Amino acid sequence: MRDRSGRTRGACILVVLALLAPRGASAAEPNIKSIAAGLSYEHFSRSVVWPGDGAASKILAHRVSARVDIGLAGGLVVRLDAGLSLNDFSGLTFDALPVSLELDGDPIRGFALGAEVTAPLKRLGAFEIGAAGRFVYSFGMSKSWPLEGFAVEGEATGQPSWMEISAGPRVAYLSTGRIVPYVEVSARMFWAGFRMSETLGDLGGEETKNVRGDFAVSVALGADIRVTDRISVKAKAGIMPAAGGAGAMVSIGALYGF
Repeated sequence: MRDRSGRTRGACILVVLALLAPRGASAAEPNIKSIAAGLSYEHFSRSVVWPGDGAASKILAHRVSARVDIGLAGGLVVRLDAGLSLNDFSGLTFDALPVSLELDGDPIRGFALGAEVTAPLKRLGAFEIGAAGRFVYSFGMSKSWPLEGFAVEGEATGQPSWMEISAGPRVAYLSTGRIVPYVEVSARMFWAGFRMSETLGDLGGEETKNVRGDFAVSVALGADIRVTDRISVKAKAGIMPAAGGAGAMVSIGALYGF
């Protein structure tokens, strides 16, 4: 039986997939209008309360990705990216192991995949009202730490993962030439997990911490900058107010159009 968090996650994925579906373009009209490829950097921080913890702690993530933006009929733009991630789960504690542990900011490398779609909905003078949906999944590599100060050898091994789905409206101002600024409001659902195992002599144990469907709302300002007819820069920065401390996100990408 699927739990409520599973149903919520499925509903969010359906919303993003619905945004990805192209709207009715003429069958005689080419579907792909443009392709641009390049590199992007993204950073985000998010406050979460892990089960069993009394206070919030922050997850920090850095991502460097190769990306491709595909312009479709009707003004839709689909972005696909894949790259490396560096994740920091500082303050996360594990108390159900032979020796209690607390992560202290040692970053963990991993891989990340993402997809995004933006769709124009209505033009009002110089303003364009649209929608944007985003999906990101990061899976970390295993990392080990020695347990020191004991009479026998010991080691702890951990592996994190996280996923975020966001969707919301975007309003862009189109009368500034090569620079198109916009404001974006997004509802964001976040899942994270961290599996930690430990051995200390003949003792052993494993503990998994999960955050299921943590909800937040973000507000971001961005700009699409056309440097030349083929080179463009896309940048965005925003905040996520939260009781445990505001989160933030920053992204910048450089693309070459074909």
